[in-house]
Amino acid sequence: MPSSTVPIFTPDNEPYLGRPLLVLFDRTITKSMAVHRQLGARTFATDLTGIQIAAVEIIPQGISIALSMRELIRQAYLFSAGILMRPLIERTGMIYHLKDNPAAIDAWNNGWSRKSQPTFDSLLDLVMGKGSEEERQAARTVLHKLVHSDPRSAGFNATVRSDGLLASAAGKELNEPMKADTVSALATNCLDKLTNISIALLGAPSEHLH
Repeated sequence: MPSSTVPIFTPDNEPYLGRPLLVLFDRTITKSMAVHRQLGARTFATDLTGIQIAAVEIIPQGISIALSMRELIRQAYLFSAGILMRPLIERTGMIYHLKDNPAAIDAWNNGWSRKSQPTFDSLLDLVMGKGSEEERQAARTVLHKLVHSDPRSAGFNATVRSDGLLASAAGKELNEPMKADTVSALATNCLDKLTNISIALLGAPSEHLH
């Protein structure tokens, strides 16, 4: 397991600083927080519709998960960041599902049963697009296995030591840029979608935020 002499990384010395997909993630966070500061205030100033109530319950959870993923990338805990990809997809897909299916909003607000909720496959399609069946199957497998104690999750937790040997990381992963890119890209996509649907459901923010 690779180790670091730096116990806690800061924004100035984090290991994946400057990677283009992480830079894009940071910019998306900045935009999203600015938008939601404005839109959040509006939710206290008016009566909310059913879909708006669902939005103010689901979207903040998604944003919180995305921000947690960013901090985990900063500290190089990439396996833990990867585990959060599925719950972020579920929340992002769920608010889009409710927007497209008004009849489901009452069920959501009344605590619908798990069996009647949309499948993870359908939520994944709403977030990532349908793509090919092979791509969908690969994504489903990775996202499902990561959240469970499963031997197939070991691939995402594997890292190459300085001597070239493969090891299972129990802490920081300092030399796995492709993993950092994967998590950054997915989180950016979800966060951007959450911001866009917030604007669609709660109204556009001031022009200076565009």
